[in-house]
Amino acid sequence: MTDPIAEIVPSPASAAPVRLPVERANCEQWDMTSASTGRTYRIYVAKPDWAGDPPPEGFPVIYLNDADFIFHTFADTLLMQAVGLELKPAYLVGIGYGKDWAYASRARCADLLPTQPDAATLAGLEASPITQGAIYGDAENFHRFMIEELRPLIDATYATDSRNNILWGDSFGGLFALHVLFNHPDAYQTYLVGSPSINWSGGAILDDEIKLTAPVAAGEVAPRVLFTLGELEEKLAEHVPVHPGVTREQMQEMLTSFGMVTNALALADRLRALEAPAPCEVEAIVFENETHLSVFPAAISRGLRFALRL
Repeated sequence: MTDPIAEIVPSPASAAPVRLPVERANCEQWDMTSASTGRTYRIYVAKPDWAGDPPPEGFPVIYLNDADFIFHTFADTLLMQAVGLELKPAYLVGIGYGKDWAYASRARCADLLPTQPDAATLAGLEASPITQGAIYGDAENFHRFMIEELRPLIDATYATDSRNNILWGDSFGGLFALHVLFNHPDAYQTYLVGSPSINWSGGAILDDEIKLTAPVAAGEVAPRVLFTLGELEEKLAEHVPVHPGVTREQMQEMLTSFGMVTNALALADRLRALEAPAPCEVEAIVFENETHLSVFPAAISRGLRFALRL
């Protein structure tokens, strides 16, 4: 009788290991070129195959941007909490580019930003090697790609619940989520808005806020919205070094002027106050001692609990 353990005994130390690409169970990826934007995207999908047969209505779907860098963290968190019976199982659909950070930094300027930068912001972006030559303000076409091209493919391929779509975005992605919420509130049922760059182009996104008032008041939509932020996005952390030639006082002035936390909390208050047949479910969480980048794991975990609570 063959010993099954013997079959997985590693090769002797003298033998060179066989190196293979890392793979994830229950995950797939492919590339697709959008007719709406002309850009090519890497699509990542984590499937809840471990959950057994889907319910009659299908599984919810979470769509997230910047997937080249956060898909695995998101998929791990979703798997562990859902297996632990803390969340509903769901599909996770990530949109990235399948390329390096420099390429993604330029491409996301087009896809996630709804407006052009103001002159001062543009000068700073052109001075950075990772955003030189970027184009801006194509968020509406990126939204069309997600709704008209990607979602029909996802719904035709997997057992999805078409009435429970969730959008997650952070920073520029959070700004994109607000663009969709204000202009196409029925596109998703839940919006997970992480550290939104509301100050972009002088706060131009807030010009669209009024568009949400009428459909909410009429009871046509009742979006659920969660804002997540790090305390140290508006308060300079002691452990974070400042840029060369910039004092800590100047860095703090810049963070204060961005108003990342202040702007988001004020917007959350306004959304809660919207007149509606039933109040909109709006929450805002500021995580203590977290920066714009370190807040990701906490924001993902809490966002999943908001979107997929049992």
